[in-house]
Amino acid sequence: MNIGKTVFSQVIDFLPMHEFRKCVQRYEGNHKVK
Repeated sequence: MNIGKTVFSQVIDFLPMHEFRKCVQRYEGNHKVK
């Protein structure tokens, strides 16, 4: 049972959204996602 925030959620809160999207685009994070 998780009562706190996940590590991924904490990282996303720390990063600006445009930086996150740049990383997704650079590493093809949306490849084969429908």
